Amino acid sequence: MQGVALGSGIGPEEWKTEDNLMLSSIEKNEAVKINVCKEETSRDVAQILQARQIANNPMRAYTRMCSESLTSSPDGAPPLRKAKKANSYASQLASVLSVLQWLPMLDFHTIKADIVAGLTVGVMVIPQSMSYGSIAGLPYINGMYSACVPTFVYAFFGQSRQLAVGPVAMVSLLVEAGLNGQLGPECDVDGKAQYETCTEQYVALACLTAMVVGAMQILASILRLGFLVSFLGHPVISGFTSGAAIIIGLSQIKYMLGFDIPKSQYIYDTAINVASNIGQTKFMPLLLGVVWLGFLVANKKIAAKYPRLRILGAMGPLISCLVGTLVVYFIPMLRDELDVKYVGEVPSGIFPVSISSWQLDKIPTVIATAVPACLIGYMESIAIGKNLASKHGYDIDAGQEMFALGIANIVGAAFSCYPVTGSFSRSAVNNSTGALSQLSGVITALVMLATLLFLTPLFYYLPKFCLAAIVINSVIPLVALGEAKRLFFVKRQDFVLWVTAFLGTLFLGVLMGISLAVALSLGIVIYESVRPQITILWRIPGTTIYRSMKQESRGCFIPNVFICRIGSSLYFANASFVKEMLLTYVSDLEEVNKTEYMIIEMTPVVSVDSTACHVIKDIVNDFRGRGLQVAFAMVGNRVEKTLRKAGLKTFIGDQWFFHTVEEAVIYCIKHQHATKSWQGDTSCISPKDSIIQAEVIGLDAITVQPGNEIGFSNDLHASCTMVFINLTQDVPMIMSDLTAVFRRNSVTIVRAQIDSLDLEDASGAKDIFYIRSIKTGSKLSELEMQRVRDDLEAVLCKHKVGSGHAEGNIPTRTYSSYSADSLAGSLNQQDRMLRLEEALDQQLETTKAMQAELDQMGQGTCLPMPCLGRQARSQRLL
Repeated sequence: MQGVALGSGIGPEEWKTEDNLMLSSIEKNEAVKINVCKEETSRDVAQILQARQIANNPMRAYTRMCSESLTSSPDGAPPLRKAKKANSYASQLASVLSVLQWLPMLDFHTIKADIVAGLTVGVMVIPQSMSYGSIAGLPYINGMYSACVPTFVYAFFGQSRQLAVGPVAMVSLLVEAGLNGQLGPECDVDGKAQYETCTEQYVALACLTAMVVGAMQILASILRLGFLVSFLGHPVISGFTSGAAIIIGLSQIKYMLGFDIPKSQYIYDTAINVASNIGQTKFMPLLLGVVWLGFLVANKKIAAKYPRLRILGAMGPLISCLVGTLVVYFIPMLRDELDVKYVGEVPSGIFPVSISSWQLDKIPTVIATAVPACLIGYMESIAIGKNLASKHGYDIDAGQEMFALGIANIVGAAFSCYPVTGSFSRSAVNNSTGALSQLSGVITALVMLATLLFLTPLFYYLPKFCLAAIVINSVIPLVALGEAKRLFFVKRQDFVLWVTAFLGTLFLGVLMGISLAVALSLGIVIYESVRPQITILWRIPGTTIYRSMKQESRGCFIPNVFICRIGSSLYFANASFVKEMLLTYVSDLEEVNKTEYMIIEMTPVVSVDSTACHVIKDIVNDFRGRGLQVAFAMVGNRVEKTLRKAGLKTFIGDQWFFHTVEEAVIYCIKHQHATKSWQGDTSCISPKDSIIQAEVIGLDAITVQPGNEIGFSNDLHASCTMVFINLTQDVPMIMSDLTAVFRRNSVTIVRAQIDSLDLEDASGAKDIFYIRSIKTGSKLSELEMQRVRDDLEAVLCKHKVGSGHAEGNIPTRTYSSYSADSLAGSLNQQDRMLRLEEALDQQLETTKAMQAELDQMGQGTCLPMPCLGRQARSQRLL
């Protein structure tokens, strides 16, 4: 519903894209010291956050409460410090009854602002409530009741200070689509809907629906089930809302066309009825309806464009109703001869009690309507409530908001009201006119009450085309075609979901449309959950960093070692998929880089269940049967605890669990070297036995050191390309040659870092350069990186320092790796020269063309011409 909220004028006034900080007073290279909290403060913060984590999990909170009631603390641990001091009964009551919080804080300024806002919204809601009641198939007066009682009740329980609660178009449509046809056969009359022939029974059914909706919302708030709405994706909800808005608008055109059209939730039924009876169109209702609709649309645009006329946006519906009533009243010919229909008599007086009309045996009949009304209603309210709260700098609790809506619906159901929720349009008006507290809702309810008691006779001659124009004007912003266009360019999959929900609502009906939207959302959640992302990691040469193969374009694989990261928690639904994918990857690499060791990085895996434990055991057992070892890196405490309880740490072996991927790789290299040594020394031992024997002997005697490597990365730094050069031995005068390579390639060194490798048998160095292209002032392109790499390799060859990649067996005690190029087939030296020569020729042609243009403009020579020809370039590369 986020897109609807933004389209209704409730979004933030200005999206901030950068921090507005005054940096002029900060001196260049000014140092800022990093301070840390005291140990006691850090411990208190950790305990507070842990307590909040437990409180957000109802099951864990209940278990902890039971444990603390039996013992002083569970597992002998000290009790967690509470986030806040123990609340008194008065403060606990105030958290439920928000009136106890906002009433003492009222002052003259707040009261004045809330009276203005409440009166404005009250004037606006009068015609809207009548229109929305008609959409729900109810008498106009029931719509007005629903704009009075629930609004008053919400002000006492709700936390949002600007939210306007009452009847809305979407819930009204759901009520009519779900309840029409649920009465007995005695209410079936040809050519009429059931709510027209059995009005009292239909009203009772609508009130019962409101009661069920309220009960569901209260129960959901107690069980903290508000998170369920997070499963409804924005694209499908936006598509459903857009389709439902079109159906609402089409249901009102009969009042403009001047002839009766059977109300239908299927767009094709309405289109067929309009097309077959188009000859019965009455000119005057159509003319007046179009004029009134044009006035409302223009009024809204003018109010949005000119802040001083903002009040006109809220007063537009009332002005149109007032003018329409006067026109019909003073021109009798309109109603007597030109078929302009009007409202007629509207009952006056206080809202009647309807508890006695609740038929609890009909709850199964209304449950199918109550569920989507509860879901959509809560989504609308919480979306607009949180948006307005963040805009004004206060917080609202989603559970308390659901509770407040539930109380409002139950109390409203006792006084002849149908389900209500927060209104986008009226909340926007309430906010724009300066509402500061829930008092504005009380004022709106009092305006509605005064209308019910004294002003209903004034609506006798209110024309129906005027109410239709108000409804159509209010649902136009809900048709989010612009959102569909945005989704088409952002992500085609979301666009398909939007179109599916949109067309499903139009052609399958409202209830089937919301069911389809929910099914699509849950389908997406299930699909993404059962197919977790498995990220392939490779090593950036010259570093101990392992990055995603998609994220880092220049990496290398370790021979016979496959490294991956599981992208989500493992449970019964996705564990088998992970196993199948790992087996597939191992099979794919059989001929290119046969896998002997698999390292599974488990950082995103925050939990595993019993099924996942069985699958992990199967994976390890299956791979060991093939002579392939499995190591686990960066396993969280929670997962490690589960694996230990399941006996997997004992089965796998503690030596195969590591804190980092680098530690796992080093251990695998040691283990591989020891295994190959045993296979070479004792030919009678099987490979499987040699692996076991390698685990028995101590591997600490084996030293692993990095080889001579050159690595590049464009992703590790925000504005520079990083170059990593590992040298296992000191090379005199090599630094001058390295810097000369950068100068020749028009590269500037922003920062350099040289560290010692601290090798036992040699004194090597690890050089890190942060470089930028002089031409572009930014990171190097792929072509520039390749040129610099070739030249650096030439420098290493000149000093007789090898930087080639491994082929065949891994050298003892030395890092080796396969690059992506070598896995795909390395380019020979001649192919590399030809490719670079072509790029150089293209650069020369571009430079000459630009120079020619500048010469014609009389600017003279200002472009540097490359000084190396093809032959010179080839000689340098060789």
